Amino acid sequence: MPNRLSKLFSRSDKKKEVTVTTERASDSSSLSDSQSSPPSLRDQPPPDYEQSQDRHDPDHAIDVPDITAGFSNLRIPGRGKDGLPMTAECIAHLKLLECFYRLRADVASRDGLFGIQNPTFKQVPATNDGRAECLKKLAEKRWAIYVERAIDRYETWLTAMDTGRPITRKSLKVLGQKGWLLEGDAGNEYRIESSTMPPVDVLMVWHSHMLNPRAYLEDCLRAGRISLWKRGMPWETVAAAIDSTTFKYAPGSEAHWRELTSQSWDSLAPDTAQESFKVVPCPSCCARNSVPWTIVDQSRSYPFYKLTEDMHDKDILLKNTDEIVSSGSGYCDKGFYHVCNYCGTLFDHEHLRAARILNDIGLLRDQDLPMRGTLLGVKGIPWRAFGVKDDALDEFNVPLRRELGFHLRDKKAPSMNRLRQDLEAAFKDRAIMRVSLDLPAPKTIKISVRKTMARYWDNSSAFALDLNGAVIRQGSFIEKMHNIDWLHSPALPHTMSRLIEKYGVFLNIMAKYPRDMAVPTLDVDLAWHTHQLSPKEYMSHTVLLCNQFIDHDDKVTELKLNDAFAWTSKTYQKMTNKPYSECTCWYCEAIRESHSHGLRSAFRTMEIEPHLPTLQQDPGSYVHISAHNAVRPTDDKNHTKQAEKQAAQLERYYNKACERARKKGKPEPKRDDYYYSAAYGYPVYIPAYSPFVGPMPYCGAGVGVGVGGGCMAVGVGSVGNCCQGTCGGASAGACSSGGFGGCSGGGGSFGGCASSGGGFGGCGGGGGGGCGGGGGGGGCC
Repeated sequence: MPNRLSKLFSRSDKKKEVTVTTERASDSSSLSDSQSSPPSLRDQPPPDYEQSQDRHDPDHAIDVPDITAGFSNLRIPGRGKDGLPMTAECIAHLKLLECFYRLRADVASRDGLFGIQNPTFKQVPATNDGRAECLKKLAEKRWAIYVERAIDRYETWLTAMDTGRPITRKSLKVLGQKGWLLEGDAGNEYRIESSTMPPVDVLMVWHSHMLNPRAYLEDCLRAGRISLWKRGMPWETVAAAIDSTTFKYAPGSEAHWRELTSQSWDSLAPDTAQESFKVVPCPSCCARNSVPWTIVDQSRSYPFYKLTEDMHDKDILLKNTDEIVSSGSGYCDKGFYHVCNYCGTLFDHEHLRAARILNDIGLLRDQDLPMRGTLLGVKGIPWRAFGVKDDALDEFNVPLRRELGFHLRDKKAPSMNRLRQDLEAAFKDRAIMRVSLDLPAPKTIKISVRKTMARYWDNSSAFALDLNGAVIRQGSFIEKMHNIDWLHSPALPHTMSRLIEKYGVFLNIMAKYPRDMAVPTLDVDLAWHTHQLSPKEYMSHTVLLCNQFIDHDDKVTELKLNDAFAWTSKTYQKMTNKPYSECTCWYCEAIRESHSHGLRSAFRTMEIEPHLPTLQQDPGSYVHISAHNAVRPTDDKNHTKQAEKQAAQLERYYNKACERARKKGKPEPKRDDYYYSAAYGYPVYIPAYSPFVGPMPYCGAGVGVGVGGGCMAVGVGSVGNCCQGTCGGASAGACSSGGFGGCSGGGGSFGGCASSGGGFGGCGGGGGGGCGGGGGGGGCC
């Protein structure tokens, strides 16, 4: 029987109008009849469920929309002609990020996991606003320990692949100069398909590793895994393995994983006792020691009987929690130490970092395996690729293979700071340098030294960067994607197409202004991340467009992030006459106001206003600056002064934006935006992040391995910084302004010398892709 809509659509326009009018009159008549009926009829209870089912008319029923239709059964076509990521790839990426979000919420909220319990705070009234914050801190530590275990399993997976042999300096140069280096050996390719996919924790670490393009390329080159680098993320397989309703990951490759690695599929349900420990080689005798992942000192927790008034004090609760997460002597604890079971040597993370670089010096001398940081050139290219020549920064390998390497190995430095001191002393020793260097020394050796040392500071892992910090910093971006929830939008394909187009403009900005740092908004960052997860295609596109391999640095100080975002917004608006950030938060309003002066800018502001939302937005769904890579220096007094100055400037622009809004009768942008978050399984309200405001994302998890939060030290010898006499004062582990390849501070350009007294002198320049993952051309975002 045809329903009412089918009858309506089969008639002429005039008949349709008559039909609609008649039916409306009939409906209004029946409504008035019901209102005039006796009260007894109106007050009757609704019919039983069975009666309602009997009266159900399927012809008039409207099907419930399938909210998973936009991301179920995804098919990924071949690469587009423009080289940019495909719409389906971005959708698959969102699906994967939601899977990671739910994994973190599940793991972090497990009370008692890794011995970290919440009994103290169960005695605290739920009305105490410090309760959720304390539980969140404990959850952060559980998550950071889980991530560190995942990194260990990721290393096991890579080792078990056996895809090729580690590269030597000789083969690197020969193959690189011919442009054959990135071709790989097809015979050793490890096929990644549904039957060979790794567990979700390993997949998450692999995902974060690839989002550091230069470091990932360097690691794959050094270990002979170019076939894996070329493969990239298998989007169609990944999307099919994730349930569209629960977002549980189940590719069906458990048996293959167990056979390949001899490890359990679920890292939280180990098959053997050995999986509950971290195997660490002793820095002194190289014997393998099994150390616990964490040793929680529960004696520091607040005693149950002391339920006095101070239990309602938020500061005391937070201080107590910080003591709990900072205590312990396991591998993932801040105070890690272990006494070797064989030689009795006591060692900690500092010893392990120093041992790592000394071990690599030994591999360089014995097997000609290049040191980390020496495989790529200043443009991020290994000798030659995709038609662009860029000699690798191999110079530091030369003295390390000679007297300098013997000198450092004999010293057996117990820490990175001591090794740095030995290296500085060696640079000043003319007798050592005379037999270690080919004179005259190449100008780029200063950059080579800085890049190499940056790979080892605060990083004792087998990779070119601290993956624990990289995964945890990604959590901020993942949470933003969850809050925005593009996945369930009915306009999902259109939204993805629009942000890919916007990303194309972003790349053009980097190509046109190679010495400046471009900062993405959240929508642009999604497309950028998706592009990077196809490493070969991403490198090819950026090298051909920008004449360099654009990096994606995940550690940028707030000062540089703020300045660069303002510049990017202004440049994008000039190129497109559209707003770069389309949200209406106070920060983005202030940034738009900062480049809206003058008559021409005023007209341009009038042109972009129709593109801005007219209604107030949920702070959790702002599509504004992507700040997951922001870090706050903890040992730089100058940073605090500059931050206060920029914050005051933002305040002035914010007040002007408020004045503009009042004149036009629009609501002022809210200054105290907060959004609800349950990322770790505990509901807390946190400030909508913008530079200089509120806590850094996920800072202070209490984990001692790497830099797992948003705060970091940037002094000499700190993360990413190198030896006095080889660097002009880099910050946040990356270069950020100036010419190709140098350091920020010091003169010169293109790595030129800016003598800093003794040794090699300081490196000049900076940016242009930066040294070791920083700098202009988008390298620091």
